[in-house]
Amino acid sequence: MSPEEYELTFMAQLQGADSKTNRSQQTSMRKIGPSDLVCRERVRRILIGIPKTDSVASTAALMGTFIHNGISQYRHGEGLLHDIEVQIKLPSGLELTGHADEVDTINNEVTDFKTATDLAYRKRAGAEDSHIRQVHLYALGLMQAGILKENPTVRLCYIDRSGREPHPWVWQIEYEPNVIAAADEWLTDVAYAIEHKEEASRDWPVGMCRRFCPWYSSCRPEDNGGLPVNNPKVVEAANIYLQAYEDEIEAKRVKEQARHLLKGVDGLTPDGLVVRWTTINHSVNGPYERLEVRHQ
Repeated sequence: MSPEEYELTFMAQLQGADSKTNRSQQTSMRKIGPSDLVCRERVRRILIGIPKTDSVASTAALMGTFIHNGISQYRHGEGLLHDIEVQIKLPSGLELTGHADEVDTINNEVTDFKTATDLAYRKRAGAEDSHIRQVHLYALGLMQAGILKENPTVRLCYIDRSGREPHPWVWQIEYEPNVIAAADEWLTDVAYAIEHKEEASRDWPVGMCRRFCPWYSSCRPEDNGGLPVNNPKVVEAANIYLQAYEDEIEAKRVKEQARHLLKGVDGLTPDGLVVRWTTINHSVNGPYERLEVRHQ
């Protein structure tokens, strides 16, 4: 088997396994769960069965699935449950089915695990609204089922899938009913659009749609090209720009890997490179470590 054949077979098998997850199965049956509440127009298309137009293969999503499976396998304790199916009934009467990642019946807690490429950014930006909505909906269903008592702790545990950060970042609060009211209103918007044969709000930025949405081409046709561009110099410039942009992304990735390897190193290399870490105290975000690498 050639490297190319192995690569294709490897990804096809992993994606095939992912298509059998509870989340993927629900979508194929025109059902939605708490994790789908990211874009109202996307949910509308799921519910009325509009055919997908794009093939979306997210390695990040696959990694998240595998990390979650590993957590479920190795985290044990009295009253600790994993991947618990819950039926959720909202105040409006709308119903959802979801699978809570981790439930602690002793301490009255529910935790949803998330993976992040840049955990430092997630710490600065805070928990995503859709994630807060999701874990609250699990909490509601768990209370309705009698698995959790009133006012449980709802928690999001963000894990760095790059491996740079040794510890997760945890966000948690006591269950907040207003989050449920907002989620109910969000879904009511979708129901209204379906009833009146309208499109719903597009809540994802177009860049997210392009990367992750299987309805991207049909949902955002205005973003799929425009007038033909035939000027050779312009075509060349566009290709140069795209290549430079992709090179810049790769360079940042490689630079960050090197930075991780250099953590805690101060000194002089045999070929005359000075490696030095400096603590910067004058910052609105608090002290941080700055790395300097230069020729002697």
